[in-house]
Amino acid sequence: MRSRLLCTLAVLVAAAGARAANHEVVVNPVILGPFKVACSNIEQDTGKIAASGALATDFWEGRNGKYITEILSFPASALRVDAPVPGDSRLYPQFHDQNVPHVAIVCHPTTATNTDPDYTLPGSTDKVPHMLPAGAQPRLPMLAEYLATLGYTRIPKVRMRAPMPLIVFSHGLGGSPIGSGYIDAIVALASHGYIVAAVFHGDSRFSRIRIEDLGDVLYLFTDFNKFVELELMRPVSLKAFTDLLLAHPDYAGSVDTNRIAAFGASLGGQAVINLLGARLSTTIGLSCQETVRDPRIQAAVGLVPYAGQSFLPSFCDGQNGAADVTKPFLAMSGTADTTAPIKQMQQAINLMPQSHYLVELQGVKHEFKAEFVGDVMTWTVTFLRAYLGGFGSEGAMAKLIRMNSVNGGPVDDLIVDFHVPFPPQTGEALANEFYNNPLDRYFLTADPALIALLFDGPGWEVTRGAFRVSLGIPPLPQGATTDLAPVCRFDSFPGSSAPSQYLTIDSQECQALRSTPGWHFAGTPFYAHPVGTGGTCATGELGVMRAFNGKTAQGTANYRLSTSDSMMREQLRMGWTLQGTSFCVVP
Repeated sequence: MRSRLLCTLAVLVAAAGARAANHEVVVNPVILGPFKVACSNIEQDTGKIAASGALATDFWEGRNGKYITEILSFPASALRVDAPVPGDSRLYPQFHDQNVPHVAIVCHPTTATNTDPDYTLPGSTDKVPHMLPAGAQPRLPMLAEYLATLGYTRIPKVRMRAPMPLIVFSHGLGGSPIGSGYIDAIVALASHGYIVAAVFHGDSRFSRIRIEDLGDVLYLFTDFNKFVELELMRPVSLKAFTDLLLAHPDYAGSVDTNRIAAFGASLGGQAVINLLGARLSTTIGLSCQETVRDPRIQAAVGLVPYAGQSFLPSFCDGQNGAADVTKPFLAMSGTADTTAPIKQMQQAINLMPQSHYLVELQGVKHEFKAEFVGDVMTWTVTFLRAYLGGFGSEGAMAKLIRMNSVNGGPVDDLIVDFHVPFPPQTGEALANEFYNNPLDRYFLTADPALIALLFDGPGWEVTRGAFRVSLGIPPLPQGATTDLAPVCRFDSFPGSSAPSQYLTIDSQECQALRSTPGWHFAGTPFYAHPVGTGGTCATGELGVMRAFNGKTAQGTANYRLSTSDSMMREQLRMGWTLQGTSFCVVP
């Protein structure tokens, strides 16, 4: 009988089609946003640079005891913070209990009438757009102009500064925010409506290690404590400068303190992961320590982010320190990157309990080229808008949950996607997934009483798989409609040690199973949205996909539901069969 009922179910599932993926869309690149951009004063004295016999980049990057503070033309007009170093001499052997100077550049949307000239950086053709003259106040947009630039037509008649999201920016090891490529990336981000604050880390002040040395085990093991100090100083300086900016009389009124994000490249990617809560490996023996954290940061992005090497992972043994990350994170890693191997990042990101995504850049080494900018900006801006919200974010989450790659540039592919559902609204609940290892059984429920029983039940553990569902059809305004429909739950052989649960929103399938021997109708646990024509969900909805373990003959048949494409691919790798999208839910 069991074989017959499962065969009946297989026929019904086959009739529904087996299409199942959320991230299928290739989008066009979006590089520059609609805003004119200006930056803070970073003018430098070319006479002092020439007299030193060094290059301007030596000062920008902190080489040979130099730092940018020595060549600023107008030190009082530059943005600087003396970052307080914690007093732990084990972790900060050279600079504990000191205040270490850090200069920063801030780029931001500016008024359409800003005529301040661009500034050409010494020894370079790169320009700082509309650089603020010494002694002047930054020309930040008012709310009306900001909204109009974003395309809004209904604009409130109030005179106030636009509250703009802030991106805390951390460059790669041995670089600087005004180095080639970085200044362009900062300006591009600002053109999308963000204030971008980038610190000159001056890494060589703490350790002479270079980017090419990160894959060299012998080099890393030499003076490893100094390299750890360099790593730890990054979150120290980033948080200290954020503190300064949020209290600064010229900028504080323009920052939306509820919408702060971070972007880091290479070692800067590691730094922003630390700011999100990840612990750091601080000894060769993989001792694990907390770094400075910043709970104000609501989401972060890493470009070729450094997560260590197989012999020395960044985030403790087995990258388990990444399990402390408490905010959404997006990583973009190259498959040919030996300095920041993608496998290390994937190991870390899979341990993050919050929403996380990993984009694979095929054939890309540890580098940033002009042709990458479309991919990087499109993924970054879409992700940050989706998770920060606010002005200009309409449709961003709907776009993100469909994106798989960006046209042009390197071949990119989303290989890890995991969305933690937003808090349920009135009339909603979370459907939580549980797993019983001794029984090798998955079970999904939104029933609080059943959830409590499973938490206390032997062998059951809650997984990270969950999605939002409706508990019924809410009252609707006159003339409004909804496609919410009841989801039927069936148990095979209820009361056995390993019952099989099956959920369907298809009314015909539900009716057929109710008359099929061996399946017990267990009611309507929740409501969801039906799958549309072609097996896809409506715009803004996530597909809940179903996989089957195929263990009919063994008597341990089981189904698993998930909104994650990568989780479904993992089930396929384990021998499960993908049975299509069962129903749709809101993120």
